[in-house]
Amino acid sequence: MPSMPIPSPSPSDGSARIDSQQIFQLIDSILPFEVCLYYQVLPLSIQGSRLHLGMVDPKDVSALDYVRRILSYVNCSLVPKSLESKVHSDTLSAYLKYSHSRHAAVSSAAAAKPSPSKYAKEQESEPPVNQNNESALVYNPAGNLVRTEQQIAAARRLNKPPEIKVPPGVSPSLNELPVLTVHSVHLGKDLESLAHLPPNQLLQELLARVLQGGIGRLYFERQMQKGRILWSQNGVVQSVLSNMSEPLFQSTLNEFKRLVNLSLMPVKEPKQVEILRSYQNADLLLRLRIMPGVNGEEATLQVLRGAALKFYQQQQIVALSRDALRLAHQLEYKINQLERNARNNPDLMPRELDSLPVLNQLLQKVENQVNFLRSLQYKKL
Repeated sequence: MPSMPIPSPSPSDGSARIDSQQIFQLIDSILPFEVCLYYQVLPLSIQGSRLHLGMVDPKDVSALDYVRRILSYVNCSLVPKSLESKVHSDTLSAYLKYSHSRHAAVSSAAAAKPSPSKYAKEQESEPPVNQNNESALVYNPAGNLVRTEQQIAAARRLNKPPEIKVPPGVSPSLNELPVLTVHSVHLGKDLESLAHLPPNQLLQELLARVLQGGIGRLYFERQMQKGRILWSQNGVVQSVLSNMSEPLFQSTLNEFKRLVNLSLMPVKEPKQVEILRSYQNADLLLRLRIMPGVNGEEATLQVLRGAALKFYQQQQIVALSRDALRLAHQLEYKINQLERNARNNPDLMPRELDSLPVLNQLLQKVENQVNFLRSLQYKKL
């Protein structure tokens, strides 16, 4: 992956180029995406025991303090560097594209037994926690990230983009999301005490915990003939359900598959499913990632909300607009071909071409949708 240039405010800042691939690995293993977004920072590189941190505002004391807290777990020091806001935004956008396409690169090696470093990459931002030390971060002093056992993330408020109301004539139901209903009767209890619950009730208890606030995640870690589920909030492990029997572990995982309408068949390559829901009058995204492991399926469930969700949705809109433009060019090319052939051979043109009325209706519908998108742009001006 090509390097990206960033401005260097002074010669003392060192190299003015950053390695995108290394940044993505550091986001996956040390500074989660949410932290980089909320605090406007980027982990540029690790040299020995020093992390070079790009910062949009190098004087942001809260960002410096928080990142130092994270680095204290890996015995690393921090070297701040100035970073342009656009470079920060572009890099996070590229990371989202990278994270979406990563499963294609991993699938070819899915059948092979993963090494600890490869396993860490498959766990996205926060791999399962070490059984012996649930708050340890494992770091190779040579500068290679071997496996991160726990990460701390931040839940910092950002200014949200202005909400856009649906203009008259457009059904408001288009903006309504299915409501996620969660029923928990054991919310105050530790996960270990819930091992007797059936899978469908265990699903409700796990969801209630991961949705409590901040950055919630669940890890489904498969072990030899058993499994365990870890719940973390803002990067800190809150509770662990250990020594789950193989049937209970798989049945609980299947309940989460049903939640996102995923086939219950075991996956042969990493698969990621995302669903948008409304929960307590707020939008959120549930991202379930299933991976084939040595002992069977493993999974992570991540909740995106607030500023992280807004940023993700903005990047989705940009990607969809590019796809729509590409398809529009293809449609224009085909219509030009049809027109040219009809002009050159008017006698061969059928009196009634069934596709023309349907095509005309489709174009009118597309025009209405484009006008609606334009109206949204005008409202933001």
